[in-house]
Amino acid sequence: MSQGHLRGYGLGLLALAVALSTTGYFLAGQILNRSPERMPLTPTAVARITSPGGTVELSVYRLINPRGVTLPRQSPQADRGILYSFMQPRDDGWTGLGLKTPVTVAFLDSRGKVLTILEVEPCPTPPQGNGCRVYEPGVVYRQVLEVKQGWFAQNRIGPGATVRLKPREAAP
Repeated sequence: MSQGHLRGYGLGLLALAVALSTTGYFLAGQILNRSPERMPLTPTAVARITSPGGTVELSVYRLINPRGVTLPRQSPQADRGILYSFMQPRDDGWTGLGLKTPVTVAFLDSRGKVLTILEVEPCPTPPQGNGCRVYEPGVVYRQVLEVKQGWFAQNRIGPGATVRLKPREAAP
């Protein structure tokens, strides 16, 4: 085989490698940047919340290490919640950006202990020239449990309660 043929094969293999890697990056970007509107919000776990008032179970959809809030966000249903879990401790505020209904948000430590609870008003789109209101928890947290507004009060759950997760399949 001549050197020209080998060079042609080499360039062909290089072009194939570039095409495959570009396709992979494109598909990964499509998956990672899907908006929540297209993502099914089906509970993946059950949160077992224990407080002095007793134990309550809540179906939750779990988002691990979310990169940020995108529009439109889905508001939790009456009997479900959204649990955001972060890899690193955080102390930044929370907003109602993209929500259409008010929510109650519990900030948890890495062990699932409720540190504080805040009522968050919806901000479907940021007001012209201003951002949405930021609700400061005043604590360092690793998880956030977002539920329909009033759910924690209705179930007599406050700071100090503990949240433990179990797989959805194990739920009765």
